Amino acid sequence: MKILVLGGTRFLGRHLVAQALERGHAVTLLHRGASASGLFPQAEHRLADRNGDLAAALAGGTWDVAIDTNAYVPRHVDSAAAVLAGRVGQYQLVSTISVYAEDAAPPLTEDSPLAPLADPATEEITGATYGGLKALCEAAAWRHFGTAGCLVVRPGLIVGPFDPTGRFSWWVQRLRRGGQVLAPGDPAAPVQFIDARDLAAWMLQRAEAGGGGCFNLTGPVGGTTMGEWLETACAVLNRSATLTWIDEATLLAAGVAPWMELPLWLPAAQSALHQTTIERARACGLATRPLAQTLRDTAAWLATLPGSEPVMPPPAAGGPARSQPGMAAEREAALLAAWQAR
Repeated sequence: MKILVLGGTRFLGRHLVAQALERGHAVTLLHRGASASGLFPQAEHRLADRNGDLAAALAGGTWDVAIDTNAYVPRHVDSAAAVLAGRVGQYQLVSTISVYAEDAAPPLTEDSPLAPLADPATEEITGATYGGLKALCEAAAWRHFGTAGCLVVRPGLIVGPFDPTGRFSWWVQRLRRGGQVLAPGDPAAPVQFIDARDLAAWMLQRAEAGGGGCFNLTGPVGGTTMGEWLETACAVLNRSATLTWIDEATLLAAGVAPWMELPLWLPAAQSALHQTTIERARACGLATRPLAQTLRDTAAWLATLPGSEPVMPPPAAGGPARSQPGMAAEREAALLAAWQAR
């Protein structure tokens, strides 16, 4: 197959391109040349910024599938569609489970209500607008490519090697450091995420199969809980690490920020994102690797980075700005000491 990847040098795109080349596909990458530009010399590289004119960079050529990894506002989809109309067989849009409305009742399905935007014309990407803008990107994709020619992929938290967000990676580094570890909330609470390589493999399978549709993509298949995944992480990364569970009421009273300060943790009232159904994707072949493998491979990648903490690359062109995730060691120690004293 001939595959066009919009992006392709960062995280999910990087895994997509690597696997596509391994499967014998001819790959063209459209990117700025700003991130790991020396990657994949066997692929064709075309340089352009998503916020600029794509016509010159994408002039000439047809592709069986275009995989769009970095459309953040509907204008990105519109501009790509204007150039690619009639020249791609399938258009895959990487969206997010953040498209669902905050008050959508769990479990979240592909038919759950989507997040509205107070100002649909905005292009300011914040925590409040990110999901709504992605929902508008989906609407633009359906409009341009039709239900048969468009595949919308809604991943949960994507994890694994080359992760630019630092969220899952923060836990890997924290558990490798060992000692007493603050474990947040209810150990029986569900938690969901997907290894970028498993997501890439599924997307390539759907590219080869053809057709459209909308799919939630998260995992692991079979489910896990906050307690199970942290216990597994301790066993894989550092058996000297010990978990001390602190309930959500105490954490919230102390001003701990869910998701970012203690990555993956969400209070019960916000936990719908960890209760997303994936049966539709499973019926189309979704498989997820053992958590232990993701943990080991993420740790091995982190060991290649300078310094002792994850290094977050700059955001993608037009993408949301990100804060460094994770809790400072001093704050964690103070919370643990207060908990023990109580």
